[in-house]
Amino acid sequence: MSPAVRHVVPVDPRHAEGVVAEVYRQVKAELGVLGPALTMFSPAPELLAPVWSLLRESLLVGGPEERKAKEVVATVVAVRNGCRFCTDAHVTMLHAAGEPELAEGLRAGVAPPEWAALADWAAAPTAEGPFPAEAAPRFIGTALVFELLTRLLKVLAVNEAPSPVLTTRLGRSVGSRMVRQAVAAELEAGASLPLLEERPSWARGTAVREPAWAAGTPVGRAYGAVRSMAAYGSMLLSDAAVESVARTVGVHGTELAGRVPDLAGGEGLPREAALGARLAVGAALAPGAVADADVASWRGGVFTDHCVVHLLAFGAMTAVDAVQDEIETRNVDA
Repeated sequence: MSPAVRHVVPVDPRHAEGVVAEVYRQVKAELGVLGPALTMFSPAPELLAPVWSLLRESLLVGGPEERKAKEVVATVVAVRNGCRFCTDAHVTMLHAAGEPELAEGLRAGVAPPEWAALADWAAAPTAEGPFPAEAAPRFIGTALVFELLTRLLKVLAVNEAPSPVLTTRLGRSVGSRMVRQAVAAELEAGASLPLLEERPSWARGTAVREPAWAAGTPVGRAYGAVRSMAAYGSMLLSDAAVESVARTVGVHGTELAGRVPDLAGGEGLPREAALGARLAVGAALAPGAVADADVASWRGGVFTDHCVVHLLAFGAMTAVDAVQDEIETRNVDA
């Protein structure tokens, strides 16, 4: 049983239609399991599709050996960001890849010497790393998609292992048998991109700006689509509130904290605008501290599940884009 999704009601796979049904089908076929990391986006299909595309084209494409290395990246990000769901899910994937000692070492925050360079890169990514240059978009995309997913899972799902079974080493070893075939699969790049064409009328024609580190690749297309769709969450806030979110992330950086920081430049914001900005900042910087009461208060009787997903995704992507900027800066400095 996966941890419960909070604040929104996911689309039930039995009743999914259109792009949601197609995403669910691909996820179950290629990832091996459908859980809250993706179903939490389902009230906003225009976000669900590009997030799945980014996850697929980054983590799942590239073959079994590359997949193993990217599971290291995913696990390091999950451990650092305190996401228990992602930590135990991807430790289990490493068990499935035949690396139990690596898996359990990373879960404890210790990388074996032969994996230390990649683990260090995952903690502070640059545009180049201990992997082939042609794989760089997929490795960077993996790091960034888990910066997004770990944040939103801590807000939108109960922060616990995917199953009580996976809280023990034996359970993770046994559970890994269910996903061994998926971890070993060779997937064709770009198979998720047609999903990005199925946009609602209000989102059609939106420019998708691909990042320089992945321009012209499926990863770049997917990342640009995630960024573009998440940006619609800013429309739920006033211009002043959006500026306050950006300033606050700029002041505090991208490391996660235990409390939601005070808004920078938020003085004079009306109550509803300040509360929305605070929720966005919480998703970016302190997702584990976002209070249920604040989400309910902001929603009132006005905002839908669709709005909640977009607001929180906008906040989280503000931080993820800042991490991306740090990647580019570190590469220049190097």
